Amino acid sequence: MSGTLAIGGIASGFDTDSIVRAIMSQERQPLTKLESQKSTLKARSDAWRELNSRLYKLKDAAYNLQSFMAFRAQKVTVSDEEKLTATATAEALLSSYQLNVKSLAKAHSVASNVINETTTLSGGKIQITINGESKEIEINPEGSTNEERLTSLARQINQAQAGVTASVVKLGEDAYRLYLNSKETGVANQLVLSDVEGGSVLSDLGVLDENGAIAHEAQAATDAEIEINGDTVNVAKRSTNQISDLIPGITITLKEEGTVTLGVELDQDKIVENVKAFVDAYNAVVDYINQHKKFSYDEATQTGTKGALFGDSALMSIESQLRGLLLETVEGVDKSVGLLSVIGIKGASGVEGAKSGRLEFDQELFKAKLEANFDDIAKLFGAATSGETKGVFTRIHDALFDWTSSDGILKLKTDTLQRQMSELDKQVAAMEDRLAKREEYYYTKFAAMEKALASMQSQSAWLSAQLSAFSSMGKK
Repeated sequence: MSGTLAIGGIASGFDTDSIVRAIMSQERQPLTKLESQKSTLKARSDAWRELNSRLYKLKDAAYNLQSFMAFRAQKVTVSDEEKLTATATAEALLSSYQLNVKSLAKAHSVASNVINETTTLSGGKIQITINGESKEIEINPEGSTNEERLTSLARQINQAQAGVTASVVKLGEDAYRLYLNSKETGVANQLVLSDVEGGSVLSDLGVLDENGAIAHEAQAATDAEIEINGDTVNVAKRSTNQISDLIPGITITLKEEGTVTLGVELDQDKIVENVKAFVDAYNAVVDYINQHKKFSYDEATQTGTKGALFGDSALMSIESQLRGLLLETVEGVDKSVGLLSVIGIKGASGVEGAKSGRLEFDQELFKAKLEANFDDIAKLFGAATSGETKGVFTRIHDALFDWTSSDGILKLKTDTLQRQMSELDKQVAAMEDRLAKREEYYYTKFAAMEKALASMQSQSAWLSAQLSAFSSMGKK
């Protein structure tokens, strides 16, 4: 009710609100039907959107199986990962290597004398040179004790960002030592230190001797040295322990000295993992289709319930095509592995499994077939060419790409449903406006009736009073 003040039947005694509500309940039935239609369309639209999402995931899973890279995935085996670890890319050659790590790359480290309260700590300018790059640092030690002054000195060196880290170590009571460490390993990053402009900061610390040479070398800068396959003449040297340019496609991280066997082989476990991911994604699609295409009947209530996509021809077409694609053969593939079902990717077992359309994955059978027929399975999947014929998962991927694209069947379905809902929204709005006016009309009519009845009742009361008065006068 809008814009009309309703006062229940004061004159008539009628429950006006109840009467209007009953009338409007009948007149609202077409609106209720429209809202029910909209609810159905929304459920269908939501179902298609979710199906699109699941099909998109299935498309990605199919792509991973038809990709050349899927069958070129490499894994590295290392005989002793305490000594080194390694990773490989698809560019790595399938081979085996014996690596003898003669030495690790180490950072250069120098130390001061033992510093106590009697040590003179001066200020001034120092120069640090690493790999041909020099930087001058102005040192001004601050503090009331040599511990504080030494810590201040180290902090100033670190703040200069000269490729070196300074640290202070307490050796005992009133006994400290300053360490200067190159941030990078390797001979090329060896520290070259000097006092400049007549200063004596490093000399006072005992880092430099009277000749300006390093007095205390805690650790020499060294390169990593590696013998490959027993070659003691052509030793590989690198400035770092993480090496990516020694063997193409392989990154090695050195940890300890010693001999290690490194092997590169195809990562068949990755292929198995990708197949399992496809089966899971496929079953997620099938389960969703089964859930939304079914019709269920309740014997007790004798009522039926339709799934959101019940009877949709597009849905049945997608379901049929998906199943058909799984059964296709590929030209040039050995018949022993010519179908997905014979390599372990098959329909679910049992009556219910067959009815569901789900897939099962026999990993052990697949691994055995893959080991014996690697190249043929690569062709079957689409990861290797087989004449002009596309592989099974290439076909599946292409079909799913078309269905889920911006102009595919799923986008068309959701757009159509969205347009239908928009049209219903307009109809609902128009009908609600008409019903509001209709309700106002009824309240206006009832209000007029109440007013008329009240007037009649007032007149009747006046006439009764007049007649009563005349009657009384006649008796006198």
